[in-house]
Amino acid sequence: MPRFDSDRRPANCRTRAREFWAQDKGTFSVFSLFVFVAMLLVGGLAVDMMRHETIRLRMQGVTDRAVLAATMLGHNNGVATPEQMLQSYFTAAGLSAQLGNNYSITESPWTGRNVTASPTATVPTLFTRMIGFDDFAVGTPAAAAEAVTGVWLDLVMVVDISGSMGFDGGSRIITLRQAASQLASTLLNENQDGRVSLTIVPYDTSVYPPASMLGFFNNISGTVGDCPDFNSWSSVTNSVNASMYLRQCHTDSWGQITPFISNAADAITAINALQPRDVTSIDLGARWGGVFFDPTMRPAVTQMIADGLVDSDYAGRPFDWGEPNVVRAMVLLTDGENCCGHRYTAAQQDLNTLEVCSRLKDQGVLIYSVAFEAPAAGQALMMGCASSASHYFDSAVGGLLNVFDSIASNVVTQTLRLTR
Repeated sequence: MPRFDSDRRPANCRTRAREFWAQDKGTFSVFSLFVFVAMLLVGGLAVDMMRHETIRLRMQGVTDRAVLAATMLGHNNGVATPEQMLQSYFTAAGLSAQLGNNYSITESPWTGRNVTASPTATVPTLFTRMIGFDDFAVGTPAAAAEAVTGVWLDLVMVVDISGSMGFDGGSRIITLRQAASQLASTLLNENQDGRVSLTIVPYDTSVYPPASMLGFFNNISGTVGDCPDFNSWSSVTNSVNASMYLRQCHTDSWGQITPFISNAADAITAINALQPRDVTSIDLGARWGGVFFDPTMRPAVTQMIADGLVDSDYAGRPFDWGEPNVVRAMVLLTDGENCCGHRYTAAQQDLNTLEVCSRLKDQGVLIYSVAFEAPAAGQALMMGCASSASHYFDSAVGGLLNVFDSIASNVVTQTLRLTR
């Protein structure tokens, strides 16, 4: 029987342990396993992020289009409300649940319609759930506004106060007061910091400007009268140097130009004071209306501010012709036709009027012309003056309120923009 050696076993165990620790077979496989898992996580994260971004871009596109469509939707179009329009975009894209009640629509007479939408969703993950992320959140807010944010509006209302406006018991002048007052309220009720100005230019056979303006015209001949008339009609710029002459005219305070009005109450007071008288010189009305867009008249406005006739918010008006973010608009209304002018035949007055309108349009002024129960000659003249066919209105007494409402809406809509 072999002899058991008690000292031999420990030596063998130590030898085998050393051999085990020295063995390097299989270690690369373990390292490779860790690398594979890491690559799987990185690649999986990229896949999950790509799925998230694809859904986000789709939702953002739908949201942007929906808020713009709801904002641009015309008032009282009889087809859909802004809310219905907004929801229809998400329904068509299969995203109604994501929109839910996460939207708001507000309306204001001046700031217009403001639409915001903030749809939300979650995208389940495929790979990153292995490290505890079961889904990614998606939010795509957007807003659009029909507003004058960052935009300045100068509107000149050139209105006929000739004797025919008093026909039929004064129904025309009464309706004009109502419609013009409505327009003034729409544009001026929420006016802040002089962003909107309204100038009222009444005309009959002449136009009566504020007396403080006269000293700023450099080329006036004649010494009798209070109303400068124009010798040239081919330019609406450099008005301070326009060739003019003084002539006698009506000087009732209610018939004087009221420049750069800042609030609705003052505008309505001036409008309601208008009375019918005398005959019609549309050319003078249009030319004097253009004066209040001409930046060379800025010193005169500065003086009127000092005299307390114009609010200090309008310092620096009129803006330079090339000033960005400025909307210039003129409402030109007549119920008749050029007649019995101080110096010109009716045919020449028509040519003068068209020349002024053409030069104003060249400078980017929007002209909304209104033939208010006018005869054929007056209608043709207003058509020629309008910025386009859609800027011309042929109105009877009963429709003038709607005409002025349409003009106000169109002026405000010029400023529609995506806000973010």
